[in-house]
Amino acid sequence: MIMQGLPNSTVVISTLSDETNLIGTASTREIVTFFILLIIAYIVGLILAHYFKLKLSHRLKPDQLALLTRFVRVFLILLVFVFSLPGFFDLSVTIFALILVALIAIIGISSQKVISNMVGGLAMLYENPFKTGDFISTGEVSGTVISTRLFSVLIRTTSGVHVQIPNDQIYSSDVSNFFAHVARRYDYVVGIRYEDDVKKTTSIIAGILKEYTFVLANPAPDVFVSDIDADSVRVMFRVWFPSVWAKTKDDISLQTAILPRVKAALEAEGIEMPYAHREILFTNPIGDQSGTGTTQNRDNFFGKLE
Repeated sequence: MIMQGLPNSTVVISTLSDETNLIGTASTREIVTFFILLIIAYIVGLILAHYFKLKLSHRLKPDQLALLTRFVRVFLILLVFVFSLPGFFDLSVTIFALILVALIAIIGISSQKVISNMVGGLAMLYENPFKTGDFISTGEVSGTVISTRLFSVLIRTTSGVHVQIPNDQIYSSDVSNFFAHVARRYDYVVGIRYEDDVKKTTSIIAGILKEYTFVLANPAPDVFVSDIDADSVRVMFRVWFPSVWAKTKDDISLQTAILPRVKAALEAEGIEMPYAHREILFTNPIGDQSGTGTTQNRDNFFGKLE
């Protein structure tokens, strides 16, 4: 009874070879061919994605490789539509191409921002300015790149906020990549008194930097007098740290004890960090022996302050 309800192979072949139009001028055979081509395009896209992963993984970053494979797979599926749909409506490939171009032009005019973001994404794929995991700064946003998409880039700021920035905005503005180089330099300034020994100060700081584990020996740290102001002598030391280990200056302060060590070593040698102070001189001294004179001079002094 069950076998009687199933169509035999002759009926299936007859149905597939039927030339009766089902959609427009498309027959059953053309519709089946269309879906078979879609499946083939999908499989070819998977094969190309695997091929790109094997051949280009050492040249492209993971997010760029994913964007490239996604673009190729969409392009293959679009090719199936371009060469199959004209037969459904008895149109030539040329007429269908003109219609497709007109539609793209209309969409482009009405969605210029979307097109510019897509073009910006493809341009960044070619120029390779950053990758997932890099710490970048663009405009007023600074943070770690979470993902690079076809239309936007997702960034996680240092406060944990996810910010989505259009590709066109990133591509047309300045972008600072703090992970582009293996090392980054951090500048610190310490103020000492005029009477303190400058050579001794620079020698103490250089010794601490030389012994510190995370400070790179090449490029070597620089310690020198950077400025002399009204209150102190400014000693600057420039230190190189691995860029993958710390992103911002705050990270160095949190993850190292370099500044407390410098302060403790200088104070142990009697080198103090000065504080701003002012000396006030009175032209009319407030020191009359009589009560009246003292009160009068004091009143004159506060009157001048007012």
